[in-house]
Amino acid sequence: MKRKKEDSIKDQIYNKIFAGIMNNEFSFDEFLTEKSLMEKYQVSRAPVREALMQLRSDRIIASTPRHGYRIRKPAQEELRDIINFRTVMECSFLERYHDMVTKDRIRELRTLCQEYENGGESRSFMEYWKLNREFHETLFMTYKNEVALHYLLESIDRQTIYFLETMKNCYMAADLHFALLDYLEQGDFRTASTLLRADIEKLPICESLVADKVECVGFSLC
Repeated sequence: MKRKKEDSIKDQIYNKIFAGIMNNEFSFDEFLTEKSLMEKYQVSRAPVREALMQLRSDRIIASTPRHGYRIRKPAQEELRDIINFRTVMECSFLERYHDMVTKDRIRELRTLCQEYENGGESRSFMEYWKLNREFHETLFMTYKNEVALHYLLESIDRQTIYFLETMKNCYMAADLHFALLDYLEQGDFRTASTLLRADIEKLPICESLVADKVECVGFSLC
């Protein structure tokens, strides 16, 4: 899951650190230091330092003086802001530009979901999230707005970090994705938008149920 074009060593290291965070290679309690990352990726100090500074600027990590950097977990308030931002943007674009969603695009999205579902409940949460990110990215690419797409993916990545610990052992089905595509095919864009909103908002609900050890049958958690 790459965040930046690899035009420099710094961008390559940025992408490797970011992928490591997304794949649970680093814990939230672990300090990321220039020295350890230099050894891990076999590069000099400069690109590691630049990559860490960029990750800090992107609010992915936070600096602790004399210790290093830690993964920055968004607060509940920030998570709500991200969910609200995504809901407004994704649903409004779908409602306004639904005529741009072609049958070929729907088939492409359905193939993504089917490939994930074929893996059954052996799929990890991060595999679900990668599908989820690619699904929303592919749908939004339909509208041909690169600026809005950039901010959408940035918000999705920040949201992901919030769920890394609590949801990492959960399986989630792609039911809402399939239903959304069914209604898009039928031309019922109002219902499709409602399902898109439900899909965006479901993770905070499931996360709270997992935290309370309540079974979340509707979303196939295990």
